[in-house]
Amino acid sequence: MREIANEAMGWSSKERQLLRPWVKNDSWEFRPIGAEMSAQIFVVATPLGNREDLSPRAQRILQTADLIACEDTRRTGQLLRSLEIVHAQLVSYYDAIEGKRAEDLITRVQSEQLSLALVSDAGTPAIADPGFRLVKRAHELGIPVRVIPGPSTLSALVSVAGLPSDRILFVGFLPRKKNQLIAEIATWKQSLASIVAFESPLRLRDSLAVLAEQLPNAEICIGRELTKLYEEVQTSSIAQAVQWAKAHTHLKGELALMIHTATTEEEKADVEWEPLLRKAQFLLERGLSHKDIVACLGDEHIDRKELYRRLLELKNKL
Repeated sequence: MREIANEAMGWSSKERQLLRPWVKNDSWEFRPIGAEMSAQIFVVATPLGNREDLSPRAQRILQTADLIACEDTRRTGQLLRSLEIVHAQLVSYYDAIEGKRAEDLITRVQSEQLSLALVSDAGTPAIADPGFRLVKRAHELGIPVRVIPGPSTLSALVSVAGLPSDRILFVGFLPRKKNQLIAEIATWKQSLASIVAFESPLRLRDSLAVLAEQLPNAEICIGRELTKLYEEVQTSSIAQAVQWAKAHTHLKGELALMIHTATTEEEKADVEWEPLLRKAQFLLERGLSHKDIVACLGDEHIDRKELYRRLLELKNKL
């Protein structure tokens, strides 16, 4: 017998929770009597700040999951109460305990054949938030992992920034120390991508100053409180962003940055030549002549005169 428990049947929140053991987790289809429950993980995106952004599917999974693993049980509890989900079993799952808690949860999910919904405080789990260890362990044990997509600061910022988005490099939170941030910025030039990062309002001005020093031609988008009442999106040159931050000394809320490094054609060429020049250096250090190296590395796609010129520059640096 296939019976669907839909909203038209008028199930109350309490009834839905009590019926949970008999209802499949990815739909309101009742399990056949005597059927075994199957272990599975749902990675569920939750609102960044506007509760209307929660999808009906995400709400249904949160209503029916046996366990909900979350960063902060109080914050997730508030969301669930607003949805009239009052009997959910919440389990804390945050950075400091993720290593041990992931194994404990997976063991329980597998042994008791439970469904588990993984959520973060806001947005999509496992993107600069806890989650990947739990998902990785589930994959290793053959436990199905299903995604319930939705809000994400990363995709939200990229979509409104107005900056090149054909290649994106997400680096999480920027390093706090200046020398570490400079080292991080140096790696971006190799990617030829727009960079997306998170930053604290308290460190924004200092970080922008370093970015301006290292990437004076960059464009940047600052996204603050995305999807919330005081949402703000500011796209400008890096120099203008520094001035904007100086004029906004009491910023609050969550910040995300998208940085277009505005790499020059010469810098792009340097990046493209780098793998070849590493091989050339290896051969130079072993005594091969320029002519032999050009013969070894040059092909119809390589400008041999440019290769020879760069070999001379490389030899002078050795």
